[in-house]
Amino acid sequence: MSSDAGKQAEHTSIRAIEKQAYTHWVGAWYAAPTQMPIAHLSGRTLRQIVHMHVGGELIRLRLSNRYGDAAITISAAFAGKVLEGPELGPGERAVLFEGRETVTLEAGQEVISDPVALRVEAASDLAITFFLARGEILSGHLSAQQTSYISGLGNVTATSAETAFFAYPLLTTSWWLISGVDVLPARPLNAVVAIGSSVTDGVGSTLNANRRWPDYLAHRLREAGGTRFMSVLNAGISGNQLLSSATPQLEETGIPAFLAGEAGMQRMAWDVMTQPGATDLIVHIASNDLRADVAGPILIEAFQQLAMQARKTYRKVFGTTILPGGYSPAQIEQRRLVNRWMLEQGKQWFDAIFDFAAPLCSPEDEALLNQVYDSGDGVHPNDAGYRLMAEAVDINQLTGSLGVS
Repeated sequence: MSSDAGKQAEHTSIRAIEKQAYTHWVGAWYAAPTQMPIAHLSGRTLRQIVHMHVGGELIRLRLSNRYGDAAITISAAFAGKVLEGPELGPGERAVLFEGRETVTLEAGQEVISDPVALRVEAASDLAITFFLARGEILSGHLSAQQTSYISGLGNVTATSAETAFFAYPLLTTSWWLISGVDVLPARPLNAVVAIGSSVTDGVGSTLNANRRWPDYLAHRLREAGGTRFMSVLNAGISGNQLLSSATPQLEETGIPAFLAGEAGMQRMAWDVMTQPGATDLIVHIASNDLRADVAGPILIEAFQQLAMQARKTYRKVFGTTILPGGYSPAQIEQRRLVNRWMLEQGKQWFDAIFDFAAPLCSPEDEALLNQVYDSGDGVHPNDAGYRLMAEAVDINQLTGSLGVS
């Protein structure tokens, strides 16, 4: 079969699936983009691994050059199912952009691929491969908690599964350029978005194990099944603050402040309000604001504003208490003030409040993280702690996926 005939057959298959499947796209994986340091990836092939929270009959990729200072061009993009490491199973599919194998993203531009006829399952790993033909990637997600793979110089997208480990000798625990994967599900599905900082990002969880609290929540919703089943999209960024894009605590360590992203209130516009199929929002942010000595009443007012903003798009918006650990005595008092407001008055603004803090507090001192659930730094939970956070979410309060219009 000629290349053109093959593409025509695939397009026919896509149209047939679109007629049979539910017609609304929903996000299955997301990574909030931030500015990234130069990693000298130009002229290399990237094979990046993402974990799908729901499945579908078709997929489409979202790419972001939001923080780029020049155009970048990728070619030979593919999506396929992961066997092990960079090794793929059969059935890899080409990813096209308006019918073309090459796409150029101008500085600040974001693009969505054409639909790809690749059936994916919930809780499966997807590999996204492309050759960076021109430019340097300056947009991505630093703390992936997931290993992905980079080649030496050259386009190795056509390498065989048997030689994949040799073709991709370099490892990265960040995601580059890719920001989302959407699916066309066979039946109606909604999504819940989690916005937050490093705790939502999963810092301290086991590498490559998908044990962030949003992952555990996705597992719970999948196990509940039926109308409770929803996708979960992770919009966490390590170091992120609710109110400020300035991070003096990072600057003092020499870490570039831009890695923590813009203030949560600002990135609501692109990380929350535009997610396909999203109906619910869980807000777990402001620990870094407290550590920057922002007063509790200021944060309470910001939470009220965020809830009102989110309701312009979302059916349900949920608040959470802020975890213990890593605060000065004065900051501890401000955290108590915010958490008390959340538990006693938060329902005036949010549909419900999920108490993340109480299950993870030390029994000796509620201002400290319980050592049983501590990843080792006194701030970030371990896998067991993240599981407890997900279990604190009352999934019966979520919209679920019944009666999607």
